[in-house]
Amino acid sequence: MCVFSSRDWFLAVVSPTINFEGLDRVCRFFPLFIGVFLAFSTYAAEQSSVRLNVPNDLRAVVSAAIRPVIDTARLDDEGDVRQLYRRIRPIIRDVLGAQGYFSPVISRELPDGVEARTPAKGEAALVVKVVEGDRAKIESISIEFDGDLADETPENNARRAELKDLWKLNPGQPFEQAQWDASKNALLSNLLAKDYAVATLADSLADVDPDTLSVRLSVVYDSGPVFTFGDLQVQGLSKYPKNLVERYNSIKPGERYEQERLLALLAELQGTAYFSGVDVKVQPDASKPDLMPIYVEVTESKAKRLGFGAGYSSNTGFRSEASYNDNNVFNRAYSLVTGVRVEQKRQSAFADLFLPPDRKGVLDSLGISVDHQDITGLEVQRSAVGASREYQLGPTEFKLGVNYQLEDRLADGLSLGSTKALVGSAIWTRNRVDDRLNPRRGYLAVGQVAAASERLLSDQDFIRLSGRFQQFWSPSIKNLFSARVELGTVIADSRREIPQDYLFRAGGTNSLRGFEFLGVGVLDQGVVQGGRRLVLGSLEYVRWVRESVGAAVFLDVGDVADTWGEIDVTPAVGFGVRYKTPAGPIALDIAKAQGESRPRIHFALGVAF
Repeated sequence: MCVFSSRDWFLAVVSPTINFEGLDRVCRFFPLFIGVFLAFSTYAAEQSSVRLNVPNDLRAVVSAAIRPVIDTARLDDEGDVRQLYRRIRPIIRDVLGAQGYFSPVISRELPDGVEARTPAKGEAALVVKVVEGDRAKIESISIEFDGDLADETPENNARRAELKDLWKLNPGQPFEQAQWDASKNALLSNLLAKDYAVATLADSLADVDPDTLSVRLSVVYDSGPVFTFGDLQVQGLSKYPKNLVERYNSIKPGERYEQERLLALLAELQGTAYFSGVDVKVQPDASKPDLMPIYVEVTESKAKRLGFGAGYSSNTGFRSEASYNDNNVFNRAYSLVTGVRVEQKRQSAFADLFLPPDRKGVLDSLGISVDHQDITGLEVQRSAVGASREYQLGPTEFKLGVNYQLEDRLADGLSLGSTKALVGSAIWTRNRVDDRLNPRRGYLAVGQVAAASERLLSDQDFIRLSGRFQQFWSPSIKNLFSARVELGTVIADSRREIPQDYLFRAGGTNSLRGFEFLGVGVLDQGVVQGGRRLVLGSLEYVRWVRESVGAAVFLDVGDVADTWGEIDVTPAVGFGVRYKTPAGPIALDIAKAQGESRPRIHFALGVAF
């Protein structure tokens, strides 16, 4: 019997220090790198003075293993060839053993039955024949735990069962070193990621019987104690208030250690405009598992920034803009965001003041804006002031707001009336997509209600209700389907005294392609204005011809009217291209709507959430 044993200490699988900048980029290209490396290694070995007579499924891994030895070998005479054969033979045996072949036959083939002669030009000096033999199979697996996890409690029993489900090898399967290592690492990673910050792989054994070609596996994990979080220890703050970081922290002292919580805190802090660098880590000590401090080190960003930009949208044309941000107004970490945007069809200026979130994650803001737009012959001048509160409960985001708005409508320079409204609103959003920037599966649901009353500074009573649902699914990596449905209604006696923002119009990118931007509405006084009913739907299919480039076909349908009976759903069909970027997909579409004289081009960056 031959016994292979090892004492494995798997370190740095999941480090308690959380700062993974650039790791995602490396992981994305790692499989491609390995494939290219193995292919090149096979080619290099086959083109050298050594030829392998190896089964095809093992050729790449064997060639990659012996290549470093072959590259440095000298083959001046038969003695050198013999020495090279002696060097690569144990390497080949080890490689095959890692694949579960513990009784291979490795031999040297001699050309023409002659042991020593000078190889002809183009002929390999050494030909190695490999017969892999039968593959060993797993006979049994033993997984044991020491430390706190070994205690017999319902919670520990469930956790041990969860860990064993991660094991990748089962009795009866062929033994493979990579799967053996992956199984051991998967369990240790899970332990380190939650509760057990100093867990170790205490022992592992692969007991191989070459006579029966069977392997008995056993592992022992020492979980160590259960760790709990303590207070934040913050370094790097100078101009911002000391409690700023704590406002973004949802971890309470005494809660059990979980690496995902640290990652979430890191993401929250990196997502703010206050910091240009963030490091979040813990320093677990097995002798002090309770109230383990969380160390946060930040690099403050510049509080004041002036920016300029330019761009183009198929909805509103070319634009230029300027913005000014101050992240430390009144030295209280209040964020002032101001800007001016000039587009061909729309011009606007705004100023918003955002307060830092409180300890429950509630974000309050105040804002004021002025806006002028001239679209489809309807000219609208608007000014507004408002306040909002945003917070999140699980996967659902809520936004409550109040807004006072004055509006003037004109057509060909003639007044169509003025309106004012004090509107209270509530929006809830449930986002369950796998990737917010480039979704492949999941759904997005949005619901909104807004209301105004003549008794409260408004010209007319109304209630506005709207909802949108968008589903993504991907049967394979190259195919992406999406469907969108949007409905809306305004409950009111008429629409004459309701601001356009609280009525419905459609058309353009991310709405009803094939039509002019906001070109679908109710014809009133010779111009298209907002209506009280909305129906929109869309089906789209994207075929990714390359990793970042795809072709799309789609069908959009919809209409806007004053009553449900007047809705006449109009279809539009089109095609386009998609290009993935770190900011979301760029979409360029051409669509033709029924009843329209010509197709229209639509351009968008990002998913319309």
